[in-house]
Amino acid sequence: MNLLQEKKGERNKKPLKRRKVQYRTIYDLFWVGNPRIYIKSIASKLHVDPRTASGIVREAIDLGYVTNPQIRRRSHANMKEYIYFLNCKDPLETYKKYSEDMNVVYHAVMIGFANLMIISKEKFNPEGEIVVEGYRSDYHFAYAPNHSWEKSMKNVQKKVQTFNAGEYEPEGTIKTRWEKPILWDDEDEKLFREFKYDLRRPFTKIMRKHLISTTKIYQWFERLPETCTVFTRYFPEGASSYDPFLFMFDTDYEDFIIDLFSELPTSPYFFKVSDKLFLSGRMPKESLRKVDLDMTNIAQLHIPLLIRELKKKGVLREEADAIFRYSWVKNL
Repeated sequence: MNLLQEKKGERNKKPLKRRKVQYRTIYDLFWVGNPRIYIKSIASKLHVDPRTASGIVREAIDLGYVTNPQIRRRSHANMKEYIYFLNCKDPLETYKKYSEDMNVVYHAVMIGFANLMIISKEKFNPEGEIVVEGYRSDYHFAYAPNHSWEKSMKNVQKKVQTFNAGEYEPEGTIKTRWEKPILWDDEDEKLFREFKYDLRRPFTKIMRKHLISTTKIYQWFERLPETCTVFTRYFPEGASSYDPFLFMFDTDYEDFIIDLFSELPTSPYFFKVSDKLFLSGRMPKESLRKVDLDMTNIAQLHIPLLIRELKKKGVLREEADAIFRYSWVKNL
């Protein structure tokens, strides 16, 4: 590469770096502020005009740096979901079968401790050997810290080294509400389905479609912190730069594990099924595949070494993981 090519490459990097700063600002505005924050307010923070700001928001979402603000039901008695992790003889065939089952709201084929995950509205008798099953807790989405993967690994290493089981106090980060029903009518359900994957959708068409009043829709949004988990996710290099993993932990120190993995800059989230804690997160492609790790290089202290250390310290009894291959979501 000659000097001219090098200079051109540097010029191309600057706009991308500047754009990534803007994507991060958008994530923070969605997370810390109102998910439906006005474009004019975003434009003010980005120091651009509203039309340009609207384009940057679309770009951040389309390129996978930021997700739309979204919602998931909390685990109230009348909103419960049941999760199965299974090993099936023919996961693809079983996957195709459940694609037509309206009781199944989500299912995914995986490689790892289970080859099929099913989320259903009710308990049923699925095909295959059950690894874990039970009602899902609330989800807990971690706020993505604004630091590099290397920095996150340094923070993780420090927390592991200084962890003292005798000083550990549970914080109850993961909530369950299985015995507590909540007011939730047909209109609430219709609005949930419309806004589940994008809280920023315009009101007007949805109100006309379902003949829902302005009063009802504003009341529904006011109640969201009570009825649903509200979140958005952030991926510093874009979601496609990472592999989607699911970790299953057996531990007496779940709040420490949540705090530890919340250091990851790729918006991990957590939930419980039965007595197991699950972490769903996007990991750098080399973090679980690389076998020639340099044990002295903190940037390479990826998940396998971390888990080994947690087992040695007695923080984890067992761990298993899987990678998602493909999934199907029904907006039910």
